[in-house]
Amino acid sequence: MLLKNIFLSGLVSLVCIGSFQAAEDVKSTGTDPTELATKAWVALKAGDHELVSELTTQCFKEFGDEAVRQQKESGEEISKENASSFPELNSVGTCLFILAESLSQQGNDELSQATLEKLITDFPKCHCANKQGYFWKPAMAAQKRLAEATEKAG
Repeated sequence: MLLKNIFLSGLVSLVCIGSFQAAEDVKSTGTDPTELATKAWVALKAGDHELVSELTTQCFKEFGDEAVRQQKESGEEISKENASSFPELNSVGTCLFILAESLSQQGNDELSQATLEKLITDFPKCHCANKQGYFWKPAMAAQKRLAEATEKAG
């Protein structure tokens, strides 16, 4: 089981940061992290899984280090009131959620679940705003998806 988790973690890392050439095709002149997450949502809804992967990779390449720093060093509790102060963390975590959904839609449930686990482990404080401006937590949604997958398997 441990070996499987290590293997899946490696695959998730490859998906997230391994295809830098594809991300270079997505131009980033002054890219805003929230813009990447928004574009990834649009690509997912359009069924453009290649673009989802490219945008996710770009988000990690440009904002991953800052997202990790915000996750680890935020001395304050991240809440709905101050969530917009952490755009890199929120965008990277949201992109992980979007990537997991894309992988699931492509039938790659194992890698999708590993991606959800990475979100829960590495970016549990991230928030995502919906169209009405209300924040929700991708890590909580990821836990729900994993629980549902466990129920189906069991």
